Amino acid sequence: MRQLSICLLSLLLIVFSWLYQPIFALAQIPTDTTEMPTRLLEIPGIDRQGNPNSVNALLPDWTQISFSQMPPISQSGSLSAGDYKQAVGYDLSRSWTAGQTPDQYIMLGDISQALQPELLSFGFVTQQAGLNLDSIALSAFTLVAKQSLNQLVQAIPLLGQFKVAEIAPVAGLLTTKAAGIDVGDRTLDRVLSSHPQLGNLKLGEIDLSQYSLSSIPNLNSAQLGAFSAWQTTLIKDVPGLNVLPLSSFPNPIAEIGNLVMRIDAIYGPAERRRTKTISGSDVQGFSVNCQENDCAYIELDDLENSGRNARGDLEGKQWISGKYQEVEGGSGCLKGVNGGKEPTGRLPFGSAFKVVVMEPDEQTDTVDTALFFRFCSPCGCSPYFIGPVPFFTYRVNSPIFVGALESSSSGSSSVATGAVRDSVSSPVTKGVGTAANINVPCPPSATAPVSIGNVQGVNVAALSEAIANIESSGSYETVGVHVCADGGKNCGVPLGKYQFMSYNEYAASSISSKPEGEQFLAKLQGGYQPTQAELFQFFPPADQEAVFAQSIASKLNATSQEKDPNTGSFFSGDRLIERVAQKHFGGDYSKVDGGATDTFGRLTILSYGQDVLKRYRGGSTTVAESNTAACVPTSSAAQSSNSASVTSGGQSTGIKPANGPVTRRFGMRTRPVSGVRKTYSGIAIAGSMASPVKAVDGGVVKTVVSNCKEGVQNCGGGYGNWIEIEHSNSRTTRYAYLREGSVKLKVGDRISQGQVIGELGSTGTTADPRLHFETRINGTAVNPYQEGI
Repeated sequence: MRQLSICLLSLLLIVFSWLYQPIFALAQIPTDTTEMPTRLLEIPGIDRQGNPNSVNALLPDWTQISFSQMPPISQSGSLSAGDYKQAVGYDLSRSWTAGQTPDQYIMLGDISQALQPELLSFGFVTQQAGLNLDSIALSAFTLVAKQSLNQLVQAIPLLGQFKVAEIAPVAGLLTTKAAGIDVGDRTLDRVLSSHPQLGNLKLGEIDLSQYSLSSIPNLNSAQLGAFSAWQTTLIKDVPGLNVLPLSSFPNPIAEIGNLVMRIDAIYGPAERRRTKTISGSDVQGFSVNCQENDCAYIELDDLENSGRNARGDLEGKQWISGKYQEVEGGSGCLKGVNGGKEPTGRLPFGSAFKVVVMEPDEQTDTVDTALFFRFCSPCGCSPYFIGPVPFFTYRVNSPIFVGALESSSSGSSSVATGAVRDSVSSPVTKGVGTAANINVPCPPSATAPVSIGNVQGVNVAALSEAIANIESSGSYETVGVHVCADGGKNCGVPLGKYQFMSYNEYAASSISSKPEGEQFLAKLQGGYQPTQAELFQFFPPADQEAVFAQSIASKLNATSQEKDPNTGSFFSGDRLIERVAQKHFGGDYSKVDGGATDTFGRLTILSYGQDVLKRYRGGSTTVAESNTAACVPTSSAAQSSNSASVTSGGQSTGIKPANGPVTRRFGMRTRPVSGVRKTYSGIAIAGSMASPVKAVDGGVVKTVVSNCKEGVQNCGGGYGNWIEIEHSNSRTTRYAYLREGSVKLKVGDRISQGQVIGELGSTGTTADPRLHFETRINGTAVNPYQEGI
């Protein structure tokens, strides 16, 4: 980390004049992660003053992505396609295993319609891959072994005009299999003309490992589609093809359309009946409704700027999760494979694979996406069902590429898959290990929800946001000025969201693992200022996050074993957070509460730690959650979801106000139109219409609104029918969206704990049955989990 023995780097470092600075909160690339190389797509816009502006979206860089470089598939599977052999003309049967990359289970015929690999010449493939044909065994090209001599002559230009002696594998085949025939000095054409039976001999009848790829003249001029059985050849079995960038195929992978939208909100499988969809299939269209249960989805909006008040046609569009909903897919003779079903999704990059929303996680405001592949033949294609292959993980307010948006509405509906929600989401990330799943025991009797990223009682996600906001305003693109420390022993450039010096042990390890990474580090040491593209190539967002998680976890664990010279006690609580932040700023051996400054003299070790702590305690959703709310209940403390929980403020024990899953939690969220982050003032509990709503504690009814009807969104100030109950210690609780006709209470009524006060409904701004529950102290909304629920 930055060693402040010589003045250290500025935390607000100078970045290139072209650096992207978004207008609306969090609508930058910062929170998106993927395993694959990425590039930036710049979308022009207008800021609140009417000046030209732009937003950058993160897209796969298809010029650097090949089938072997794609993430491995997450689930094993197999296809027994014997029944289709007569229709297709060959056997499509195969199996795939979790951990395999697509080149290991996708055949050339599967991608013929999408990418046309059959038009590639073998020479082009090997040249692009940088292969030396003299050093690779002919047996590596399994397609050659399948060819008879007649087929070989037809596939390879002018091969028949070469003398048999000039074609070493053919000469070896004839010597072994036609020893009684004297080929003499004749060409292959003449030999086959004189002895037609020899044309049926296959090259694979001899050991081809003793010959090189260059042993067959003009092999590099042959098109892959000229060989017999090319359709059933796996991508990995054509030397070099598995590393050929997807942008280099005859019909290259590219963006279809140019629409980029903003993820406005994320909803889990408790949602029902969603009809403004932009997901589906090429069979049913891409506006397939979700009419029943399990309608998990991401809600989208246009890339609006802060301060804009107009609502556009894109407001509230819904991309339904393909993990929970499936649609009709497939065509022709293969339409019936997998029961004719595939996950709902979109085809923003063409037909080679489908992009599917997987697990929208309302607790972390993140959503995983994945790719699904299909099998194809000349008579049709299967549904997209081979997957999932991890793609991108997004956060609320991130730009997401949608592609061409269809205007028509199919009116058809998807079918629930019956998938079960994961207990903890699994973001698509890679790199060095993270601290994401380290569990911290809850205090006695606590029943707080599980949150990820806690070390020594510190919420790592909250700490990362606090540090990133100081270092780079949360932007992965930030590049600082070159600096030398430790008497010139360590020189480099601060990189990315957390401004790691390029010589930092964790950052350097991650960068050096990339092709040409060592050379890139050497250039940075010498003062080179990298471009955005280079930063994303060598230190992409996923690696920045992983490096920070490993670095900060190490610091938290080590610092917790050190004594605070000011108190004589081990660092813990707020002082642990301050000291770890100081180490991030000044290095592990910087003086506690020291006065050393950054390069520009703006921050000291002491003030940096104080600033991080302040942001940690008053920041966003993850920051707002207390340490208790980020713990894992122990066996002695765990209780059922409907049982009582001890309040943190000493009040009487509270209960859950309604049965059902919590679909939204207290904290900062970004809502439509303004793009401004606002606090969601309570929790939302989904459930059955007319199920009972109970008072969490005894008290007196303070407010009653009971005249709202179902479906009238603005009634009751958006709360619909709602009740407010006043308890002791200046605490009140609110119960909103109550069913029409279910509220019988009046102001002044005395309520006991557990008393039914209304029924779950859909009045106000909700379309589905749910309860909006708030806890307030002196009129200010607080986290209900900290105050009795």
